[in-house]
Formats: sequence, C-alpha cells, structure tokens
Amino acid sequence: MDNENLESKIYTLLDELSEAVEVMESIMRVGENEFLRSKELRYALRYSIVLAVEVSCDIGLIILKEFFNKEARGYRDVFMKLAEVGVLKADVALRMASLASLRNMVVHRYWGVDDLRIYSEAKRSGVGVIKEFINEVKRYVFKEA
Repeated sequence: MDNENLESKIYTLLDELSEAVEVMESIMRVGENEFLRSKELRYALRYSIVLAVEVSCDIGLIILKEFFNKEARGYRDVFMKLAEVGVLKADVALRMASLASLRNMVVHRYWGVDDLRIYSEAKRSGVGVIKEFINEVKRYVFKEA
C-alpha cells in the first residue's frame, strides 16, 4: 500500500474509533442504574466495545504488516506485537488486550453478558485506554506529538 493510501486508511479507521469512543463517553455520563434500565444503552455499549476492539485491531494489523512485515494471530496478539515493535507502550498493550477479552465476552456470550461489568470496565479504563491507543498510533504513524 502506498504511503498516501496507508495514511488515508488509518485516518478513516481512527475516525471510526473516535466515534465509538464518543458513544461510550455519552453512555458513561448516565448513572449505573439508568444504564442498567436501558436496553438501548446496554446494547449500544456492547456494540461500541466490539467495534472499538475490532477497528483497533484493523489498525494494528495494517501497521504490523506495512511497517514491520509482521502478522498477528488474534486480537490480544495484535496489541502485544504492537508493544514489541514499539508502537504501543506495554501497559497500553496489556489494557487493550484486556479490552479484547471483554469484547470476546460480549461476542461469544461467555458466562452470559454482565452489563454492569461491561459498564464498569468501560468507565474505569476502557475509554481511557482507547484514547491512549489513538494517541500512540497517531504519534507513531503521523509523527504527532
């Protein structure tokens, strides 16, 4: 992929990721009880987490392939390899890998879906780590400070 197309593709994916963060942040502004009473908010948060992890992995796979000629197996592996090559800090990679596990819980319905856990994890660290991921990708790919 040429540099212009590569940057354009990553920008597009970062925009999509930022939109997912905006949705998550709007949901985080409601209280826990209101969140749990609203099927729409619960489903919106579930989808936003799935989307955020998948888009982040798409970005990571592009970076690994185009910059390092590397591949990854699975969502968690993408983030760990991004840390190995210096795109992400180790703690960001670990927290993104944890978010990937949360995504898997939603998608595969492991032990049922615990909406309170999803809300709590998204509020405690999920939104923040996605923002850190965005910043570190921008810093690496576009040399933004």
